[in-house]
Amino acid sequence: MGKKKTAKFSAHYISGTHWDREWYRPAEEFRMLLVELIDGLLDLMENNTDFKYFHLDGQTCVLSDYVEVRPENRERLSKLMSEGRVLVGPWYTMPDLFCPGDEALVRNLLMGHHICREWNVKAMPVAYTCDMFGHPSQMPQIYNGFDLHDCVLGRGTNEDTTATFFNWESPDGSRVFTFKLEDLAGYASFVGARRILEAPGADEDPEAEAKGKEWLKRLIDSEIDRTNVPVLCLIDALDHMLPATDAARYVRLVKEACPQVSPLHSTLPKFFAEARKKSGNVPSRRGELREPSKRRDHYNWLIPNCVSSRVRMKQANDVCQTLLEKWAEPLAAIANQEGANVNERYLRMAWKHVLISHAHDSIGGCSIDQVHRDMMYRYDQAQILAEQTQSRSFGALTADCRDLAKEKDEFTVTIANPVPLRRNEVVVFDIHFPKDFPTVFREDFGGGQNILSFTMEDANGREAPYQRLAAVPHEKERSRYALHAFAADLEYNRYTVAGEVDLPPLGFTSLLVKPCKTAIRRMTSLRTGPATAENEHLALEISPNGTVILTDKATGEVYRELLMFEDRSEIGDGWFHNHTVTDEVALSTACGAQVSVVHDGPEVVTFRIMVTMNVPERYDWEKERRSDRRVDLRITSYVTLRRGATMLDVETRVDNNAEDHRLRLLLPTDIPEAKTYLAHHPYDLVERSIALDRETATWQEAELAEKPFLGLQAVGEGKRGLAFLSAGGLHEGGVADDARRTMLVTLLRSFRRTAATNKGKDGQEQGRITYRYMLMPFAGVLPRVKALNTLAALQAGLLTRQTGKCSSGYPPMSGKSRPVKSFVECTKGRLVISAIKPAEKGGSMVVRLWNPTARRVKETLSFWKPVRSARMLKLSEKPKSGARPEVRGSAVIIEAKPHEIVTIGLTFGKAQR
Repeated sequence: MGKKKTAKFSAHYISGTHWDREWYRPAEEFRMLLVELIDGLLDLMENNTDFKYFHLDGQTCVLSDYVEVRPENRERLSKLMSEGRVLVGPWYTMPDLFCPGDEALVRNLLMGHHICREWNVKAMPVAYTCDMFGHPSQMPQIYNGFDLHDCVLGRGTNEDTTATFFNWESPDGSRVFTFKLEDLAGYASFVGARRILEAPGADEDPEAEAKGKEWLKRLIDSEIDRTNVPVLCLIDALDHMLPATDAARYVRLVKEACPQVSPLHSTLPKFFAEARKKSGNVPSRRGELREPSKRRDHYNWLIPNCVSSRVRMKQANDVCQTLLEKWAEPLAAIANQEGANVNERYLRMAWKHVLISHAHDSIGGCSIDQVHRDMMYRYDQAQILAEQTQSRSFGALTADCRDLAKEKDEFTVTIANPVPLRRNEVVVFDIHFPKDFPTVFREDFGGGQNILSFTMEDANGREAPYQRLAAVPHEKERSRYALHAFAADLEYNRYTVAGEVDLPPLGFTSLLVKPCKTAIRRMTSLRTGPATAENEHLALEISPNGTVILTDKATGEVYRELLMFEDRSEIGDGWFHNHTVTDEVALSTACGAQVSVVHDGPEVVTFRIMVTMNVPERYDWEKERRSDRRVDLRITSYVTLRRGATMLDVETRVDNNAEDHRLRLLLPTDIPEAKTYLAHHPYDLVERSIALDRETATWQEAELAEKPFLGLQAVGEGKRGLAFLSAGGLHEGGVADDARRTMLVTLLRSFRRTAATNKGKDGQEQGRITYRYMLMPFAGVLPRVKALNTLAALQAGLLTRQTGKCSSGYPPMSGKSRPVKSFVECTKGRLVISAIKPAEKGGSMVVRLWNPTARRVKETLSFWKPVRSARMLKLSEKPKSGARPEVRGSAVIIEAKPHEIVTIGLTFGKAQR
């Protein structure tokens, strides 16, 4: 410390603001404040050349927010940006990093850079992540993909464990040179001095300046004490704070307070440029940064439970991401390569609605109710745009196919598969029958139900057996494919069927539906007893208490008491789960269950299991414990076994009429020797320790068993293993350090406290919430690519269209080509495709894959038409130096290093017909 006190240091004073676009106020209220801030900033910077720079929080969404109100000031702001005085980007909005998906993080940076180009400026070349609630493992690789090699972060690290400057590494070895913000005030470290020097009456207080310099000396001494590079960052960017108008005065006061420090009004790029030159050897850290905070500090909270707040909103987000990534973008990209002219601007509009909701206090679910209601509107708009883009693209791709129907009352059902792997499996889909469909049968000669009688054939004329699951009469809808003028299908009967279908890789197949004058029945079933069922791979038994016994026939391993539920108090908020000291933890393990069989046949067996838990009605805030009054919490799970499936499908519906509680799904795995488990991250499966760090018991935050995941978590050892795959909305889980290694999944947190108020109602999550997920047993080591592709199929589902009277607006299939097509296939099944999209510019197509394994692998992508050229791209879609992928006709051979994300740009020749 003594040597540090006499050493010379430079200090970069960074003026800025942290702009939460919505949080404890709705977006339009904050917009008014933003307009006032930028109005004043323009006047200040134009009239005072000593105020050199302003940092606009690393995001670009604020630009349109401002110029929509002040279009007359666009040129003034643009001039300051082009001069490098106002810095924007690289993000579109500063997101939470665990709630959005991997592609959404890339699209956020793509959008940020796109908007910078629209303003004719370069994005700030620093990954500014000052307020994220922890940092996923692959972020350095993502940042490098946008030529971001410097990073600012705070939460998820501690001064006791993390050097001020360090190299942060991804699993693939990508690095960013990282500056850690101080624990106490983070990105607002300089604000304490301003509060003294700008306090009312400070100009008349002869001691104010001395007090301000004393505060600055403490700050700078602390920064000198902790730094491992002789370059200091004095950051002045508190939430929604106006800039200090006299920056020159603050630079002078720093120099007077600490003569060994050379201060200057600066920018983050200049700060990093000097720090790199003087850094020498700095330590390295690898993987995710999610440490709980140690010291009793105002800023450096990890804030771990945002991923489980407002699950309906999380579900809406995941629906939109899946629609865009798995359907609208791939179909539009392929259709436009075939000359369809689908307007890709709708994709950008939809993504803007989604990405603006990814701000950390928005998607985190920790804002006031109005903010989250506004988000649900935006998700609705994104879903509409994505669905119509999907429909138009699918319509264009199928219009040149021939209709299998040749006779009256026949029609074609076309089923699309979004996964680039061939799938031959039992699938469930709907068929819409016109009211005048001619053939029916009955099971009696009286007034029983008329059952439509029909057969299905594939494109080769082979019969496609099916099982009826449900029939809903008298349905009516507006056309799914939007048409001019008022258009709707005729009234129809909707049949849900299950059948084995051969689905081409990222493509579609077609079935001919024909009237049949005889009865159609299936006489066998997967059910082996009143409450048991079995297929080739799994055996299922429903226990009297509603839990499930699952046997993996390949290994003989039995998993017992699956689908147990746990309910306890919730006195936290959108940021944190908290439970009362005098708590009651209710378990469903001794509840009686009502079990029904709702599907019973050779393709699918579904059991409905209804469990009723009697739980406290709410939290008694006066007595500080759960209330004596109780209510029934009904949980209904539909457990489905499909022929040939290696995993169990589950749909759980929670009718939530209790308040102030947390509900979790418990899955005992009985793998006591397991020490770690896998959690799905953006472009990674992270291995986490099951045992908690007991040292954190005395920290500001203790380590929790529940942690974020995207869609999958798994634990395995020896011959046993169980994976949980979520269709969407569920992002908090873990594995308990108990003898049974119980897997945990938070279903909901019902809370009343929101930012700055305890009057929030929406956080209680009242009413019905539906969750879909799969349970996948495996033999000790998770088959990573298979599991991730299964997850993609679960999340995306299937897409269908019909010809005939119930076409729902789709154009006729009036061409001559075969109505079975594949567009993209991963022939080896060794990498995971995360994106197939139109290129940001140039009319080409972009494909992104990632390697979830620790070994180098090769993959061959097979396309529907000859590939003219293929080149490696950065995530920014700029060309990447190095070898080009090998092209062999319509195939492209790709090599991926361990944990590498690979992006390729493709142009195509004409398909040979």
